[in-house]
Amino acid sequence: VHEAVSRLTARQDAAGTRRDVWRVDGNQFIAGMMYVGQWEARRNRRRLSLVELRAVARNLSHGARDGALERCYGREALVREVVDALEGREGAAIVLVGPPGSGKTALVHEAVSRLTARQDAAGTRRDVWRVDGNQFIAGMMYVGQWEARARGVVQELVEVGDLLYVDDLASLVYAGRTHNERTNVAQYLEPHLARGELTVLAESTPERFERVREEAPTFASLFRVVHVPALDARATLPALLGTLRELEAASHAGAVRLSPLALETLLDLQQRFVAHEAFPGKAVRLLRRVVSRPGTEEGGVRRFKQEDVTSAMREQTGLPDFVLGSAPPKTRDELERELAAQVAGQPEAVSAVVDAILTLQRSLQPPDKPLATYLFVGPTGVGKTETAKALARTLFGSEGRLVRFDMSEFVSAASITRLLGMPGAPDGELTTALRTQPFCVVLFDEVEKAHPRIFDALLQFLGEGRLTDGAGRTVDARQAVVVLTSNLGVREAAARTGFHRTADSAEAHYLSSVRAFFRPEFFNRLDRVVPFRPLTPAALRVVVEHALESLLSRRGIRRGNVLVEVEPALLDLLVEQAYDPRYGARPLKRALERRLTVPLAHHLVRRGAEDLARVELFRRGEDMGLSVELMAREPAWAPEADPAAWTLADVSRVLEETAARLDALFAPEGSPEEAELGERLERLRAEAVDIRENELAERDFLETEEAVPKEISRGYDWSRNPGRGGLRARPAYASVPLPVTREERLRRCRPRVMNLRDETEWLAHQLACRERGPDVRVVLIEGLGDTPVSALEAVVRALPQALGRAAVHEERVEPDGRIAWAAPGSQRPAGVRVRRIAVSLTTFGLAEVLTPLEGYALVELLRGDLVRPAPVRVELLDGDAGLLDDVSRAVAARDAVRATEREARRAGTAREQGRGRAVVEGSESALVHLASRRTPSDALAWAGCVLRHAARKEG
Repeated sequence: VHEAVSRLTARQDAAGTRRDVWRVDGNQFIAGMMYVGQWEARRNRRRLSLVELRAVARNLSHGARDGALERCYGREALVREVVDALEGREGAAIVLVGPPGSGKTALVHEAVSRLTARQDAAGTRRDVWRVDGNQFIAGMMYVGQWEARARGVVQELVEVGDLLYVDDLASLVYAGRTHNERTNVAQYLEPHLARGELTVLAESTPERFERVREEAPTFASLFRVVHVPALDARATLPALLGTLRELEAASHAGAVRLSPLALETLLDLQQRFVAHEAFPGKAVRLLRRVVSRPGTEEGGVRRFKQEDVTSAMREQTGLPDFVLGSAPPKTRDELERELAAQVAGQPEAVSAVVDAILTLQRSLQPPDKPLATYLFVGPTGVGKTETAKALARTLFGSEGRLVRFDMSEFVSAASITRLLGMPGAPDGELTTALRTQPFCVVLFDEVEKAHPRIFDALLQFLGEGRLTDGAGRTVDARQAVVVLTSNLGVREAAARTGFHRTADSAEAHYLSSVRAFFRPEFFNRLDRVVPFRPLTPAALRVVVEHALESLLSRRGIRRGNVLVEVEPALLDLLVEQAYDPRYGARPLKRALERRLTVPLAHHLVRRGAEDLARVELFRRGEDMGLSVELMAREPAWAPEADPAAWTLADVSRVLEETAARLDALFAPEGSPEEAELGERLERLRAEAVDIRENELAERDFLETEEAVPKEISRGYDWSRNPGRGGLRARPAYASVPLPVTREERLRRCRPRVMNLRDETEWLAHQLACRERGPDVRVVLIEGLGDTPVSALEAVVRALPQALGRAAVHEERVEPDGRIAWAAPGSQRPAGVRVRRIAVSLTTFGLAEVLTPLEGYALVELLRGDLVRPAPVRVELLDGDAGLLDDVSRAVAARDAVRATEREARRAGTAREQGRGRAVVEGSESALVHLASRRTPSDALAWAGCVLRHAARKEG
């Protein structure tokens, strides 16, 4: 040693560096320590000056003293084993090995809590510091920096005698490694562990610990392995109940209760769909997600039911209700219709995708591979990628669940590191995506262009549903659907005359091409090779409709207060001009961008940001035309005197005017409708008399207004009801006169007089109009663009239907494209789209009170993160008797007139048209007439307001 120190010192002096060597003997640590606890005091003083540990680690013992650590349930024997091993001697090295979710971290937290409690009781202190291997090298930019940090951490741990907890043991083996340097953090810890100077508690999965044994066998051999097996569903239940009590104690919202069915559903859903984690961890995580919701408040207790568990599971996985079991399962026909509406002209692809959904719906998915592995083969632009997007939307709820890789970017052997990572940069794009969200569709686009090494790397992925990244971490992909796309065999198919006449011949050709390209071990891991057909013009028409919907949902149009209507004939023109069977739908989409997006952009630039406009794009010969209709909000009417401000004198005056008007009316005779008018007249006259004599009479008291108790007698009035106090007296009650103030009289009279005035106004108008007979009007309600049916139904509810006999008719579009009017009250089948609604109304004098509602209703809807107005066109049509054929005939006549007007507009150049009227605006539940600020659904008040406004205009 002395010779080595001499040579080392000489070299350092020559190099101008310095690293001194200090000799120490163990007894010198306690030399001069005369009192009990002096050695512990020295440790505690050193603990105050810790630098490196505080920079890279978190003190779990502080969390234990604060009660912030998790509890462990059902692992008592393992907890005692770990605590005894850590407490027995310094220099222990223990690794907990178990699958993800088996409860390793909870076991560590429980052990730390008990260890801390024992030390506090004994007056000693050995803190536990949590660290991750990557934290050692975080922020280290230069050579030697992380090594110095590692030495500092080890030195501080040795000096204070604290414990190191590593949540992933393998991270120590990989931290610090680069392409050219194999040095890692584990190498710095290894000699100290071997000498017993450090106490380390670590976690690892079986796969990761195997990698530690391969990469650093000596380091791995220093650890005592404690296996933490996964629990079954039955053994998980006590852990769930314990966690529930823990959450309840930490909550400020009161007690928490889960129904037995909710707990059973929670365990069942996790067992069925979450294969990449083990019990109890996966169940506890879902329980925490459920309890974080508001629940149902009942008597100070938050209760959670089966629906809350299913909803939380839907948020976690994206799986729809019909797969989770909270909704009726969908049949093959229903799923095929739903997907065929998104994928045009590819029945074989739709059938294959439906197979994957049905397999998952019935919990028949393979346990040791991805849900499904498909190879989509066919010409470019026929919908291969769109099919993968449709699968992501249908199965996982969002197109965002599609993880896409363009394999033309992976043409070199080194590009495999982009997918899987490498030492020093272990987070590959594929492994990170699957670790972040295992419930997804993984798309490898144009897979034949990738380097052959990529296929080798995907063998384990496709065969076993798992991948290993550059740090040796295993990623589970058994909840993913894998889709590969390819153009193999397309060129040969195009050269063969008469090819693709049958689906079987196409499938045989593509299957042969795929077999010839891929090695047998790769081909055998494909569940199905799905051929795609060239698109027909009819299928392209559907593709254009989908592309148009996507275009109209863009931010500039949604935020621009503009509604775009595209004539179907224009879409046909685009298909005719851009159709090319060699390139599929891509030229068509480019034409859509060029012919529609650019003119819309020019219009949006010219108009004001707040102007509301309807833009119509139509076919003009072999070209496109554009017309613009600006919408102006209806100006406010002259305000009426507010009835809420009426004094008692105002109420008396209005009552007398209304009574005089009623006396001037004559009861008609004749038809049943006229007789009904006479009955209403007599009822209103009686109402006026009742208000005058009983409400407005100058009296100081009102009889029988409120009950007060009589004097309690002890005779037969005693009611012998057993209770806490024995027999109880139940007094009898009687009514006595109460004084009534002028304010109370006004409060009672005002609404009755208001209603009487409105109803009298409406009745007088009906009597004046009875000579022309009952009015029959059809209110046609039609959404523009992609307006949802809920907006149409909101306008229907806002109509003053109580004024007369009403019938609601719907024009429905069947899944097969047929359009027909449905009878009033008929049930709306699933898959049927409502195109427009017609409400037929019949009564005397109807036309005048409906006319102010003709125009546009702006229904505010939440679209994405914005509340935008959805314009709904409201038109009044003349009808006959309100029968189904009469309504359809009236609407057909209006359609013919509208078509003529449209052709007239198209005859000229694109120009601004007249301004449309926006007459109604508001949310779906509260539509208000803009001019009167009234709610039309309040029928009598609406009629009275409209008629008084008309009278003021005439006056």
